[in-house]
Amino acid sequence: MNYTLGLLTLFLSSFVFAQTDFKLPSELSEISGLEKWNDSTLIAINDGGNDPILFLLNLSGQITRKIIVSNATNIDWEALAIDENYLFIGDFGNNMNERKDMCLYRVNRSDIATLNEVTAEKMSISYREQKEFPPNDHERYFDAEAMTFFEGQLWIFTKNSTKPFDGISYIYTVQFEANQTKTLSKTAELKLNKTSYLKDAVTSACADEHSIILSTYNRLIKLDFPKQGLSKSNIYKYPHIQQVEACACLEDRSYFISNENHKFLGPAKLKLLKLP
Repeated sequence: MNYTLGLLTLFLSSFVFAQTDFKLPSELSEISGLEKWNDSTLIAINDGGNDPILFLLNLSGQITRKIIVSNATNIDWEALAIDENYLFIGDFGNNMNERKDMCLYRVNRSDIATLNEVTAEKMSISYREQKEFPPNDHERYFDAEAMTFFEGQLWIFTKNSTKPFDGISYIYTVQFEANQTKTLSKTAELKLNKTSYLKDAVTSACADEHSIILSTYNRLIKLDFPKQGLSKSNIYKYPHIQQVEACACLEDRSYFISNENHKFLGPAKLKLLKLP
């Protein structure tokens, strides 16, 4: 793979989606990661401070199974990614940009399919560009809530919390290697708008065969990879600001997004967005 990424700007477009909402059970009030498991099942996690549990859900958001990851700790689980053989968990939530113990977990899919308690392989990670813990306010690029598996590797998109806010997400790509410690070098920068953390900080990612879909708190963004480089466009703007923490791509131009329980924004929900 050899794409020209660089510093990217946003081409504006949008599509009209049909939307169906499902209320999530209270056990997933802090949902932070979501992936498609198969055509009838999703898999989800809660974020930091919760038990290290994988939740299998039907397409209405009801829990059908719970799987304990017995040798992992949920310090700040924020994202899931999946390939043919493994589920990957990103324990790299870093709100204050001061963590030195970030890691990725990898769980065998066949174990998840058959067992109620599984073990995970672990790879510790850090970012080469981060020199201070925490860095100065204008250099706070090292929180992350978005990860997906695309074209043979994991893609991590960081969540910008710079002051002043500059709309830039760092992109890191990595191959998982169990029991290793990797210092990741920035692959590229993705430039969104300089509006605010609530509108243009990346909160989740998923992938289909040809594209990566990102979510912020106010829209979905599609990244395409033609031969000449990377292009991106808005494909859906939420009716209002929502604490969207996870997304999953289906095969029929449909997307699930989920949001945490919030005292002002309402209960945790799963939303199915479908292109006409």
